[in-house]
Amino acid sequence: MIFPIDFRPSIGIQVSKGIFPIINNVIGLEKHNLWGRQFTIANALAAIWLIIAGVFMLRYFVKYQEMRRIFQKYSTEANEQCQSVLSRIKQEKKIKKKIAVYQNPGITIPCAEGVFRWNIYLPDYDYSEEELYYALLHECTHFTNGDLYIKWLTQLCRCLCWWNPLVYKMQDTLEKNLEIRCDLTVTEKLSQKEQLSYLGTIVKTLKNAQKKRGSGVLYGVHLADKNGEELKERFEIICKNQDKKTGRNQKRKYMVYFFLMIVLSYTVVIQPAYDPPEDEIITEEGMEELTPDNTYVQKEGDKYYMIYKNDKDEISKEDAEEMKMSGFEVKENEEK
Repeated sequence: MIFPIDFRPSIGIQVSKGIFPIINNVIGLEKHNLWGRQFTIANALAAIWLIIAGVFMLRYFVKYQEMRRIFQKYSTEANEQCQSVLSRIKQEKKIKKKIAVYQNPGITIPCAEGVFRWNIYLPDYDYSEEELYYALLHECTHFTNGDLYIKWLTQLCRCLCWWNPLVYKMQDTLEKNLEIRCDLTVTEKLSQKEQLSYLGTIVKTLKNAQKKRGSGVLYGVHLADKNGEELKERFEIICKNQDKKTGRNQKRKYMVYFFLMIVLSYTVVIQPAYDPPEDEIITEEGMEELTPDNTYVQKEGDKYYMIYKNDKDEISKEDAEEMKMSGFEVKENEEK
C-alpha cells in the first residue's frame, strides 16, 4: 500500500474474460457525477478508507495522550532501590538513553511505555531486589529490542487497514511473540537457576495482579499477561531454548525472508484486459484490421515479411517476434 512499485520484469497476467474485467470496469473505469464532479467507485472507496483511517488514528492519538496524562498525574518517582537496580541494568546492557522509573498504585503489572522518552511503571508492591532486577530487566529489554516501535507500527497498520480482519489477528499474535522474544533475550545468558528465578517473578506478578483489576498501558508492553495458556507457552519455550541463542544471524535470515516476500509479491501482476472498440481500430473507409486470421509472418533466410492477402512487406526481426507473441503465425521458407 505504501510502496506500489511496478517492477519492469514483473509478469503480467492478462484476464480478458470472466467477472474480473467487468468488476474493474464498474469500480475503476465508469465515471459518475456528483455536484458537478466526476468520480469512480474506486475514488469513493478510497475517500471512505482515508476518512475512517484518519478518525481511527486521531482516536488512538487522543487516547494515548490521555493515558500519559493520567499516568504522570498518579505516578511518583521510584525509590533509590529501583534507581540503583536500573543503573546496574543499563550498565550491563550498555544503554545510554535515559530511562525513567515510576511507581503507580493504579496498575497491576510492570510495564514499559514511550517511544522518544522511555518510561517504566511499577505497581506499588514490595519487590525483593532479585524480583525488581528481573522486572526492570524485562522492560529494558523491550526498549533495546525496539518492541515499542514495532507496537506503534502495528497500531498504524491497524488504523490504515481497519477493514481487514487479519490485521487485528496479526496484532494480537505479534504482541504475544514480542513477549516471547523478550523472554528469550532475557534468559539466553542466564543459568537454569536464574531462569527459574525469572519465571518465579512473572508468576508472582500475576498473583499480585489477580488482587486488582488489570490496567494495561496503551501502546506499551508489560511483563506478563493474564492468559494462563499463553503463560504456559512462554515457560515451555524458555525451557526448550536453554541451549539456543537468538543471535543476529537469525534476525538477518528473517529480514531476507521478508525482503524476498515483498519482491516476489510484485513479480506477478493480474491485469484486466479489454479488446479495443472496432470503431477505434478502423478509422477510415477501406481500412481493415490485421488479425492472425488474415495475416501471417513469412521468414525467408534472415529476413521477415508480413503477408496480408497479396501484400508482402518486409519487417524487422523485433516486429516479427512481437507479432508472434500476439498470436500471428510464423512460416519459414528456407529459399532466399
